[in-house]
Amino acid sequence: MTPEARYRRAILRWFRDHPRTFPWRTRRDLYGLLVGEVLLQRTRGENVVDVYVEFLQRWPNPQQLAGARTTSVASVIRPLGLTKRAPILKQLGIALVGRGHVRPEPDELLSLPGIGPYAAHAVPVFGFGRNLPVVDWVIARVLRRYFGLAAAGRPNTDRDLWALAERLVRPGRAHELWLGTLDFAAAVCRPRPLCGECPLNKTCAYFSRSSRTGLVTPTP
Repeated sequence: MTPEARYRRAILRWFRDHPRTFPWRTRRDLYGLLVGEVLLQRTRGENVVDVYVEFLQRWPNPQQLAGARTTSVASVIRPLGLTKRAPILKQLGIALVGRGHVRPEPDELLSLPGIGPYAAHAVPVFGFGRNLPVVDWVIARVLRRYFGLAAAGRPNTDRDLWALAERLVRPGRAHELWLGTLDFAAAVCRPRPLCGECPLNKTCAYFSRSSRTGLVTPTP
């Protein structure tokens, strides 16, 4: 079995028993998914839930967001600590209204305000079942550790990382694979990883290297 196949099997199995629940994960409309991705940028999901719910109650569609006052948007998202996203969110609403119809395709989504490579791929995967590579800082942490990849700068521009992600989704089930990777990163493969409790440690390059250098104690 290839390392990619082992990783897929382990993550899909783990995710089956440990999925997290967030309101944006049940959305299937482009607007709700895009708002969620902008709010989630560099922010923990647990901290976004209340803001996300209130935001969509105040501005449930692009038309209402386009007409919102930037100060009102900033007030709602202030608990996240990044009110600079307020103008971006308003611009997103204006762009969606102006274009009328935006397809959930990475190339189209990338041209929208506040949407980078991760969100442009995540929205088609999580909302529309596309089998696409998805890479952000969190997914990069897990993949780089497990496969022993060098941390070669920002994930958005790491071609080797995106090529690996492309191979991982080739058999399908990208929705479960990437949500599983995100949830696994939050629970086990944290910035300070719980390697001794990790079900992937027997085949993980990071764990193997750390065990040899004495940074972690191998599981019996």
